[in-house]
Amino acid sequence: LPGRRGTNRGLLSRQELLRLRRQRGRRGALQLRRRQRLRRRGRALPLRPHPLPQGGRRQYSRSSSEHQVSIRVFPNRSSMCLQELLSESLLCFGACSVTVDDITDAANLDEISITTIYAHGENVGSSISNAASSAGLDYSPAYETTVGKQCDWVTLVQETYESTKVIDDLWIIPKWKTPPDPQATNIIINPGLAFGTGEHPTTKLCLLFLKEVIKGGEHVMDYGTGTGVLGIAALKMGAALSTGIDIDPQAVRSARENMLLNGMDSDRMLVHLVPTGAEPSCFSSSIDKSEEEKPGSNLELKSSKGTHDIVAANILLNPLLELVEDIVGFAKTGGTVAVSGILCEQVPKIEKAYSRYLDNLSVSEMDGWACLQGTRRA
Repeated sequence: LPGRRGTNRGLLSRQELLRLRRQRGRRGALQLRRRQRLRRRGRALPLRPHPLPQGGRRQYSRSSSEHQVSIRVFPNRSSMCLQELLSESLLCFGACSVTVDDITDAANLDEISITTIYAHGENVGSSISNAASSAGLDYSPAYETTVGKQCDWVTLVQETYESTKVIDDLWIIPKWKTPPDPQATNIIINPGLAFGTGEHPTTKLCLLFLKEVIKGGEHVMDYGTGTGVLGIAALKMGAALSTGIDIDPQAVRSARENMLLNGMDSDRMLVHLVPTGAEPSCFSSSIDKSEEEKPGSNLELKSSKGTHDIVAANILLNPLLELVEDIVGFAKTGGTVAVSGILCEQVPKIEKAYSRYLDNLSVSEMDGWACLQGTRRA
């Protein structure tokens, strides 16, 4: 969302790189489980850049050829930590996919081997050098490059998606799958375009939060909507109105497509495109004129400050800190606010920032990730 990283900022901090693990788009389809499945198949998953914090990365272009690059690194610190940082950094600087390879040679247990895919024409050497620097390496790793044919990534991505059970009566279903339980609350999505497939712990935590607090008739704000899964879920759980905002036109299109897949209409689910670099609460003079006439205009959004019963923001640590007043500002007094996209170890920073505006703070955790919620004070 606005303030995440709308302009090129050069190298990324390690914490920012870790936060990118949960981004969708180019990385969005890559959750650990799918990464492991593809590794067993000997294939890497394509990742297109997520619109939100994309640093200096280019869009991935479809071409007839691509570069497969093998990188080997001998770290002088925790290999697990470094492989996460280096993998995400490579994605930030142009790689289309990253697979951490299994090392079977007992003599090289401290070695990291990473296979990446680059689109034809990408500056591989520059990407690896910048990624290594961002990950904290004081040298550029050696690498080998081979040129291969463009894979059918769309088919491959679809093969890796499964229906996700959040709880017994709540499922996230890819649109090409048949719901395992037709009687459950089934949220149908086309997951290949934006963040929010239901697999990631932060999405699950937000869905469980909505399940807990929605009693019927609420107005819900989905701050950083991605696929629109939280807004759609809110309506299916009984909310009267859902509003989603995002800075990426692709995410807005994705959310609107998924809205239709679930039989929702624009009277109940509003989706807004927020200009890059502008906070949603103060951008009336900079709105995208092409969006002004579409359902869910930004002028309408500006007037909705302080009117939402529930606000959910599943984004990144830095924007959660930078945009705390804007996020909380969408909630009415006594409304419930939940923020996620953070590691458990980062909760103290979020608690400190949000305790100025929220009462009754509580934290839920799942697989090392956390969601903080509270009620807006007067």
